Amino acid sequence: MMDLLLSEELLLIGLDDDSGKARGMFDPGSLHGALLCDLIERGAVTVDDRKKVHPTGVAPGHPALDAVLATIAADPKPRSVSHWTSTLPWKHTKPAELVAQRLVADGVLSREEGRVLGLFRTVRLPESDPGPERALRERLRSVLVHGTTPGGHDALLVALLHTTHQVRAALSGVDTAQRRAGEKRARAVATGLADDPVLKAQYDAAVLAAVMTTVSAVVVTTSGST
Repeated sequence: MMDLLLSEELLLIGLDDDSGKARGMFDPGSLHGALLCDLIERGAVTVDDRKKVHPTGVAPGHPALDAVLATIAADPKPRSVSHWTSTLPWKHTKPAELVAQRLVADGVLSREEGRVLGLFRTVRLPESDPGPERALRERLRSVLVHGTTPGGHDALLVALLHTTHQVRAALSGVDTAQRRAGEKRARAVATGLADDPVLKAQYDAAVLAAVMTTVSAVVVTTSGST
């Protein structure tokens, strides 16, 4: 079974399997906050008590994380979490393509380039191997529908899905009553995120708040522009 990043999991839920395009309210810009959480989870950066991000010298060995870490490490002085969650979208303007690199290399997604009006490049990422996404959805249903207590990674994933309004997409295929219960459960997990003992050992509450605020801002901005 693949050990997926938070950002990869959000991407798999957010893309339409057949067209390879973003579905519903999914905005790839929300992947930047997840990538920062991935770096923390993988031990590639730490955050000090002033909320400054510091590279640790650990190489993640993942193309998306290596690229984001290189951006952080290139800055001559430590910057805050809020700085990076607002700056990364300007540095990495194609987050879906960035996050998809390993999934494409491993045959989970395929990459198809095209042109609109012969001028503008487009990229679609249709699914090739449904196995990893199927396992991911089963895990999420266990937490959201059947009430399994999530570990730190899954609790943060659920909170990110809740913040980006992707819980319904994650629970596609379940009946209406289960979906509503799952959405309520996701809201409860997100609300209690900063009090989760597993997450508190890895992420400072302020770090989580900064990331979630940034993800929320992406969704609000996108919704307001449509």
